[in-house]
Amino acid sequence: MCEVAEKIYEQGEMEKARKIALNMHKDGIPEDLIAKYVNVSIDLVKKWLGLSIA
Repeated sequence: MCEVAEKIYEQGEMEKARKIALNMHKDGIPEDLIAKYVNVSIDLVKKWLGLSIA
């Protein structure tokens, strides 16, 4: 049961990070800084923002 609770917690944390990233993007913050501040890869930030990953 502990693993299930941990997975739910992790999903919630990622959803918070995604929402923060979207708000930061709306404020004009570059993707590389968003990735740094929410502690995820720039590719994930670009995926969240619907940008091309090249």
